[in-house]
Amino acid sequence: MKLKHIAISNFKGIQADNLSPESFTCLVGENNAGKSSVMQAIVFALNRPKNIPSAHFYDSSQPVSFDFELSGVTEAHLARLSDEAKGKIAGLIVDEELALRVAYAPGESVSIQVKAQQPKEERYRSDAIDAALSGKKGQAAIEEALWSAYPEFKAAYSEPLKLLGTAKAFVKEQVAKLPPEQFTSGYTALPSGISASISPLLPEPIYIPAVKNLNDDLKTSQSTSFGRLLGLLLEDMAEDLVHVNTALEKVNSLFNRVTIEGKVVDGRHAKVRDLESEVEGLLSANFPNVRVQLEIPPPELKTILNAAQIFIDDGSHDLIDNKGDGIKRSLTFALLQAYVNRQDKQKVQVDAGGKAPRPLIFLFEEPELYLHPRSQRVLFNTLARISENYQVLVTTHSPLFFAPGVTASFVRVAKQAAAPKPIAKLFPVNFALNKADAETFRLARFEHADAAFFSQSVVLFEGESDDAYCKHVAQLFKDEWDFERRNVALVRVSGKGNFLKFRNFFESFGISVRLVADLDAIFDGFKHLGTDKKSSDLRDKLLQTLDGRIAALGTKAEPKPRQIQRRANQDSWKDRYEAAKAALQAVQAGAPVDAKTYEALEGLFVWEKEIARMRVCTEDAEAAAALVPLLDCLREQGVCVLSRGAIEDYYPAAAPGSGPKPDRALAACAAVLTREEATALSKPLAAGRPTELEDVFEALFKH
Repeated sequence: MKLKHIAISNFKGIQADNLSPESFTCLVGENNAGKSSVMQAIVFALNRPKNIPSAHFYDSSQPVSFDFELSGVTEAHLARLSDEAKGKIAGLIVDEELALRVAYAPGESVSIQVKAQQPKEERYRSDAIDAALSGKKGQAAIEEALWSAYPEFKAAYSEPLKLLGTAKAFVKEQVAKLPPEQFTSGYTALPSGISASISPLLPEPIYIPAVKNLNDDLKTSQSTSFGRLLGLLLEDMAEDLVHVNTALEKVNSLFNRVTIEGKVVDGRHAKVRDLESEVEGLLSANFPNVRVQLEIPPPELKTILNAAQIFIDDGSHDLIDNKGDGIKRSLTFALLQAYVNRQDKQKVQVDAGGKAPRPLIFLFEEPELYLHPRSQRVLFNTLARISENYQVLVTTHSPLFFAPGVTASFVRVAKQAAAPKPIAKLFPVNFALNKADAETFRLARFEHADAAFFSQSVVLFEGESDDAYCKHVAQLFKDEWDFERRNVALVRVSGKGNFLKFRNFFESFGISVRLVADLDAIFDGFKHLGTDKKSSDLRDKLLQTLDGRIAALGTKAEPKPRQIQRRANQDSWKDRYEAAKAALQAVQAGAPVDAKTYEALEGLFVWEKEIARMRVCTEDAEAAAALVPLLDCLREQGVCVLSRGAIEDYYPAAAPGSGPKPDRALAACAAVLTREEATALSKPLAAGRPTELEDVFEALFKH
């Protein structure tokens, strides 16, 4: 059995959203985004406490509700219910699925409803039937009310309806015979009427919060995560400790009266009986007819185990309560590992009576907390093993937990502005279902883009060290243009061909994405920018203008060394080179220079046309002016194309023109130290505007 889906409404920062957990699900996002609220919602839904704090209502005038669906509900799971509850619940399970609603109206206790087929007409529903016959006594009154409310059923009447229960059952029986089109799926009262009656059927959440007094969490009470884990480890010992229970029963008989074969036997120790008699005698002086019966709680194995204390000797023998947070949390996970090891050995699915064990859902907030990276990897492997049999949900800031193929799905939780207060929104990506995203994810991981999952927005860029130079220059313009403080991640995509792939991937997580692209992206790879038709139309118009200016000015293609190097490293150019080389060899061997040969040779140089277009944009005022409308249109869509070429074209004159790019970027940063020097790096694209780099950074930090 697993938790298939949960819809959360009006709970804490979650106004209305839903989650479909897989076997191993990671919740990621900034701090205070709402990840803990999602975990707590699952705990509240499954544990169904009588009340929840008023502070947990997003809107204090509306109810909190958790609608959740369970899948894989088999006969073996139903066997955990009492016979009465099982008879009422079994008919509500369709295709091994059961849907429940747990709700808390303001100021009221919990209510439980179950999703089932019910009549579309309100008057045919159970509460309406009960209301129609409420308070009626005697056959005449009952039948008068019955035929008044349900005259269509009178033809089926055969036996006198003298009792209210018989009348209600008659109506419900007739309603059940209505054609299928008169029914709809909806929530109705839990048939058993008692919330606790369904508890044995539901999965049990094992919840370990991130921020909590770990001393409390390490108590061995079954109400704590630590105690429950310890309890799970000890449960399988019960059958092997029969002799201990026998001894405890004997101890109990020394303190209390016991019942043997229906008879009360008093075999208590003499001093216990004497104490009871003495107290009774003293009390009878004022209350002569009062009897005193002394009962001492019987010793139980569970009670003894719950009183267990754990000592750690790390050079200082002391209670775990007095040790550091790291070892405390590690101890919890050591218990978890021990539980997994035992489960791997036992693999018991159903007991001899056909009853499946109650499924568990493990919920961990920031499991990497206080752990060394090596220990984090061990923990991740442990959780992965658990997820083979039980569902696991974690909130995390650790990239070690990102592993498509192991982690089945990710959900980015982001806080969004809303009235009257911000809300948490969930953006799921299921790698088990979406192979394209999984592949992009691997690419993003290769480029060290994990931090993007915890950022407010992402800026994609092409070149090596572009991020370092942009971070430095942006802060010189304005203090608030701080990528770190504003939580804006810079992610290198390694070629403009990956822009759209990365953009779609991060946007699927609800992350705001912007691009910084070189000027050549307009001429080669424009489709990878992910822009709209208006941009494409402006581009077509621009190309006509540029080609006209090239012809008028006689502009020649004179590629810069870095442009040649970049082109030569492209796979498409390498393919054209091999084709041209083969064609030339064929001509040298005597083959004619036909159209195919000419096309292969020309393929080596078609890119020079793009170089000419770029050159005219940077050298001709008319061409540069024609470029501005497209640049502005692109920036409105989050795409910042650099009008002068690449970011190196905005380095100060003091920066070296050759050498390793990281070294050149560092030298450029060292040569630009004031706002005035940053302003001098670029010019306005049009009169009355800020400089181009200021325009770019304004767009990058735009909310």
